[in-house]
Amino acid sequence: MTHPHLDRTQTLTLIVVLGALLAPHLLHLPLWLGGALAAMLLLRGWIARRQWRLPPRWLLTLATFALIGGVFAEFRTLLGRDGGVALLAVLVAAKLLETRARRDALLLVYISYFLVVTNFLFNQSVWMAAYLLLAVLATTALLIGWNSRGGWTGRRAAALGHWRMAGMLLLQSLPLMVLLFVLFPRIEGPLWRLPQDRAGLRSGLADNMSPGSFSDMSQNDEVAFRVSFSEGRPDQSQLYWRGPVYEEFDGRTWSQGAPSLWLEAQRPRRVRSNEVPVSYAITVEPHQRPWVLALDMPATVPDGARFTDHLQLVTRPLLKRTRFELSSYINYQAVADSEERTLLRRALQLPPSGNPRARAAAEAWRELPPQERVDAALRLFTSQRLRYTLQPPLYGTDPIDGFVFTGRQGFCEHFAGAFVFLMRVAGVPARVVGGYQGGEYNDAGDYLIVRQADAHAWTEVWLEDQGWVRVDPTFAVAPSRIERGLASAVSEEVPLMMRLDNNLVKQVRLMLDAAVNGWNEWVIGYNTERQRDMLRRLGIDSLLSFRFISTFLLAILAAALPVVLWLLWRARPLPLDPARRHYQRFRQRLAKLGVPDLPQQGPRDYAEAATRLRPELAAIVAEVTAAYIDTRYRGDAAALDRLRTAVATLGKRSA
Repeated sequence: MTHPHLDRTQTLTLIVVLGALLAPHLLHLPLWLGGALAAMLLLRGWIARRQWRLPPRWLLTLATFALIGGVFAEFRTLLGRDGGVALLAVLVAAKLLETRARRDALLLVYISYFLVVTNFLFNQSVWMAAYLLLAVLATTALLIGWNSRGGWTGRRAAALGHWRMAGMLLLQSLPLMVLLFVLFPRIEGPLWRLPQDRAGLRSGLADNMSPGSFSDMSQNDEVAFRVSFSEGRPDQSQLYWRGPVYEEFDGRTWSQGAPSLWLEAQRPRRVRSNEVPVSYAITVEPHQRPWVLALDMPATVPDGARFTDHLQLVTRPLLKRTRFELSSYINYQAVADSEERTLLRRALQLPPSGNPRARAAAEAWRELPPQERVDAALRLFTSQRLRYTLQPPLYGTDPIDGFVFTGRQGFCEHFAGAFVFLMRVAGVPARVVGGYQGGEYNDAGDYLIVRQADAHAWTEVWLEDQGWVRVDPTFAVAPSRIERGLASAVSEEVPLMMRLDNNLVKQVRLMLDAAVNGWNEWVIGYNTERQRDMLRRLGIDSLLSFRFISTFLLAILAAALPVVLWLLWRARPLPLDPARRHYQRFRQRLAKLGVPDLPQQGPRDYAEAATRLRPELAAIVAEVTAAYIDTRYRGDAAALDRLRTAVATLGKRSA
């Protein structure tokens, strides 16, 4: 059996579609492999353009095995997400270099649908979904073209017809797709149980804090997390998003120190408050750390998270976008217990030497009550006229002295680190808390956006009658940073999305972010828990219950019914025009008079046959035939009345 060969237009179209599906993979494939794939596609296009012969089979086989060997050497496997996708890309490119017949092209078109799915293994954003939707539309149009008479010709009229039919097929499948997405049991864990590549994930806060840690992040306006409040949002100055707690200091760098005690209780047992907690949902971007970044102070512990003795929520390292349902106290009291004393001792530790001027100033406060020592340190900051800036100078071996007494310029990490140092010298347990402060409200999506540039460091001091109390020394020098955001407190240029002016570009980006957030929340974030919540509202408690199965089947039938009805309506016989209807009645009446109605006979042949069999009707047969031809083929509207009259006359005679 022979198969028709592809012409140049058909081959180039196939190369374009495959290239569009392989292009996103170039972002994560090794450079050498991406170059090899691009070269193979360009070579096949050049061969098609010049009408050259394809490479010999032995050379193509040798090159394919060489590339497969390179893939194995690169990934140490041909399975899994990275190795498996790389192997598939190599095989597709190699198959394209031997494709000459329509049968081979059809095979590559079918494989194209698998290439669509492989892109979602790396990127599930709304933009990738839109791009791949166009790719599916193009692939389907190409498949329709291959199965049409003459194949894909590339002619504009035919191509538009293929695209239109492909779009119609996708629209018809949309209700069923949505239904299966909503009701089909969700799979826990990463897509297809394939873990994400850690190297491709973004990071924010670090495990330690040194001068420059937070000021470097101030130029990054990427989203750290988004927050939707159930009822009313707290004031900007109350939005402290708690992250890592730094308690060990080596003279320059603050670190988390020894691992914290993980508590199993679902409520923080050392936190008390008389107010109603604020309820909200936070969607955290992947940052490879265990920090949940809850609003300070968490009132509940979500499933899969734990509350530490640093009053921090932690979970497994967040390698994918994760949504948490939380509630937090704005005003609270952290009471003491026997375990707290160990923390208090750690919160007083300092290097034995260094920063003599800061030590001397703080030693003078030791006889004051604890609250007055806190106030004395804040007064020192204001009296020294410290300046909040994104570009502080580098301080030498005594960074606290250099910042407070010499340079007098710093960012939040300088203020927080210096304040805790002074408090510990003065005998007040203190520690640095890292996280984020504030955020930008997006009216387009009714949620708060917290960016990496909102990263902030503040402090906590231990007061016997109050427990751990938040003190933000930055507020004493630059209150606008806490009340209005970063851009209001610094003179340097900040990223576009951190600026206070509501320019057109910013508005457009906020609208796009609202679309991205909706996609993340309702599509990517539609997990097993959210599906179960939705089913419970429908009165379904189990996916194995008869009620769920019957609801699922009925919903599928309901989704398919409109499409079936539409197809039946499209397949209905079209109504006959008046001339055709009268002429058909004429032939039916002659059939009763013994003239057989043969479908292959045209009007004149049928008239001759009728005249031979019934010569007495020759005149009226000729009149009906002439009127029908004039009406149907010559566009003579007046002939329709003659046709109607002649057929009626025949009816009277046959009666």
